Amino acid sequence: MSANPVVEPTNGRVFARMSSKPSLSVYARPTARGNLSIRLGGRVRTSLEVDEGDRLRRRAAVMHFFGHMRESAGEQELMRSLIQAGAVWYDVDARAYRRDLSGQFALEAWLPGADVTHDPVALDVDAILDRSQPTRISSINDLEQLGWQSVQGEVVLVPVIAAGRVDRFLAVAGPLEHEALAMLVEVCRAAGAVVEQLAERRAGRVRARLARSVGGAAGPFQASVRLLAAEYRLAVDAMAVRVGVMRPGQPRVTVCSEGEADWAESPLPPLEPGESELHAERMALGFAFGGGAGGVVEFLASPDQPFGVEQAQAALAGLEVLSVWLSGTSVGFARPQADRAPVPPSPPFEQAMDDALARARRLSLGGGVLVASVRGGGGPDPRVMSIVIRTVRAELRSADLLGQLAGGDIAAVLVRTDPDGVARAADRVRARLDALARERQVPPVAVGHTLYPADQAASPASLVEKARQQAGLTFS
Repeated sequence: MSANPVVEPTNGRVFARMSSKPSLSVYARPTARGNLSIRLGGRVRTSLEVDEGDRLRRRAAVMHFFGHMRESAGEQELMRSLIQAGAVWYDVDARAYRRDLSGQFALEAWLPGADVTHDPVALDVDAILDRSQPTRISSINDLEQLGWQSVQGEVVLVPVIAAGRVDRFLAVAGPLEHEALAMLVEVCRAAGAVVEQLAERRAGRVRARLARSVGGAAGPFQASVRLLAAEYRLAVDAMAVRVGVMRPGQPRVTVCSEGEADWAESPLPPLEPGESELHAERMALGFAFGGGAGGVVEFLASPDQPFGVEQAQAALAGLEVLSVWLSGTSVGFARPQADRAPVPPSPPFEQAMDDALARARRLSLGGGVLVASVRGGGGPDPRVMSIVIRTVRAELRSADLLGQLAGGDIAAVLVRTDPDGVARAADRVRARLDALARERQVPPVAVGHTLYPADQAASPASLVEKARQQAGLTFS
């Protein structure tokens, strides 16, 4: 093609024809304002129309794909869908990596039939991974150190951000068009919200499973905790589980060991409440359940099924049920002496409430906080607290959080609930507890509620205070 077009005036128009490509033509006609109206002719116009049609069809496919992602059964299926969509739309050959319990990223998914023999199986990229935008790795030295030995050009890492963390990303080697990269960024951002929903759904199933086990635990303490531990082990996909408790001033004692007899007598990890040790072969979690008492739950993985992030999330979700059940069960704990203030749990249930509020703000969800306070002086009777906790739990959904506050009150976080639903739940709890009080099974219990997030700065303490005001326990 020549550098300059051949320009020929014809009937008031200006016709420009590229000398070596007569089919690529541009028509320019003066308008009433003296400007030129430009029209493309021949195969150029046809090609542009086809490209624009392809772009519109791809955008429509992306919008449809957003709805499809919400139907994913799990995170790995979701990442496979992202990879296949990129291949169909833009011929992108991507790999998916997920964070394991060691903190490294492991290869998780790729296109069917793709050759992954030259791809790194594990990556340690936290030092270079950018949460706000794709990370480009173009240095040959950096690529070789990370494990890409035969890549020409660069590798682009597109993060999937869920709950403020990057636990997954897509890696694309080779040249990547701007439109294709923009699409990957868009769908990975949406995938982060889906990952949060999947984790929340999985945690709800674990809590529901253990709550059903607690509801059927009517026998002695040892038999009840063994039943609960067995369900807990299955929910986490663990080979074995054991539970130990520690009373103030006493050594930690193993109260249950299920699935592995050899480790029943070995010492439990010396974890404080809120501390954890998470490894592929073993997980241990410390927790508190009121009155200064604490405990440790420990899991062993099967040799052929190591623990991952999903199992750790399931263990943390189940810990809420275990700690609340223990806090309301009389297991012979010494009641606080009159001259000694009870030791508040550490961390208190307020931390779990804070996490729920942060998640609600990220996902723009509404809900409520319910507080039940046993009237009367002195320390709470374990038998009474057990009845109150069981009564409140029976009127809530399995996905709702329930726990004991540092001050002794029972609190619940009602997730994804509209104002009418929060008010109805509070009325049900109040009616049940009033009936128990009339039957003299428990003292009078005041029940109040409030909505969240009332504002972006709402804290667990402020919401509890509003719920207590609504119950008539405090005055503004």
